[in-house]
Amino acid sequence: MATETTTVTTKLYGSLPPFPDDLIHAPIAEISSKRLLEKDPETTAAVLQACQTYGFFYLDVTDSDQGRNLLEEADQLYDLSKETLALPFEEKDKYDFRKTKSFFGYKPAGTVKTTDKAQRPDSTEFFNIGKDCLFDVAPSRTYPEIIQNSKPLLQKFCKGAHEMAMDILRTLARASGEDEEIFVSRNLFHESSGDHIRLTLKPPSEASKSDIGLASHTDFGSVTILFNWLGGLQIESRTPGRIGEWEYVKPVPGRAIINLGDAMVHFSNGTMKSAKHRVVPSPGAQAGMERVSVVYFVRPTHHSLMKPVGKFDTADNRVKVGGKFSDGIDDKVYTAREWLEKRYVQLASSKD
Repeated sequence: MATETTTVTTKLYGSLPPFPDDLIHAPIAEISSKRLLEKDPETTAAVLQACQTYGFFYLDVTDSDQGRNLLEEADQLYDLSKETLALPFEEKDKYDFRKTKSFFGYKPAGTVKTTDKAQRPDSTEFFNIGKDCLFDVAPSRTYPEIIQNSKPLLQKFCKGAHEMAMDILRTLARASGEDEEIFVSRNLFHESSGDHIRLTLKPPSEASKSDIGLASHTDFGSVTILFNWLGGLQIESRTPGRIGEWEYVKPVPGRAIINLGDAMVHFSNGTMKSAKHRVVPSPGAQAGMERVSVVYFVRPTHHSLMKPVGKFDTADNRVKVGGKFSDGIDDKVYTAREWLEKRYVQLASSKD
């Protein structure tokens, strides 16, 4: 999620084939961004409950100025995603993250299969564009000219998405009886971190093939905000009788998908959830279309320690979080940078 989402903007929704009515979809909560920003008590409680169960929820971004701005920018980044990923492979290959030993840059399709049970290479390509690069917090890597020319738009979306994520973290802190800034202080915008925008594209699926867009995983960071225009995202069910089975996240116009990552499992000592999710071919007639996603990942500042905070810090009973790597889980308290480097090693060492 990082996966993907199934958020749909009104402008694009009418031109897409419908999501099939007969598929089981996850009963995740819908949260009003307006009420979240107003600190409505019922909404505050609903956000915490959602993050203690599925770890996912819809966010209605049509009922607040802050949300509507994000939606408008996501529409524009949809176009940028298609244009950028339509570049010749020879051009995109210059920015392959494995060549530059950076988590940011271009990831071609077929790079990751280690978390798929059938060892199917993923069919999704994307560009990761670092927040630190956009705002000169850290030395920048190079990007294609089309991305460099879109820097003002990318900066606006980056700031807006991070701000919305911080409002979500304040809501979770308040609902937990903690100081509002306890999670925010570990995800500060002006400090160096792994925050980034992801522009993704999955090609149309062939009916004769059983491909995987992105294999099953949890997200590394604190909060993920995802915009997408087609189905395909699935999360593990928490419904009695269906625990562990895959359920679709049905596209809903004007809703973003929010999910927590492994960092929040660390900070809350397992009280909050980072659910497994994956991307499969879009269902029904949607399978014949390119699947574009625009994602913002909030990750802790590099120096933040990956351990419980505040009242969650029960030293004798700390939850061990495996995240995306299954080996090397130990009692060491990693910094966020060290955790990210472990993820990079896993991703970069995946073989086609």
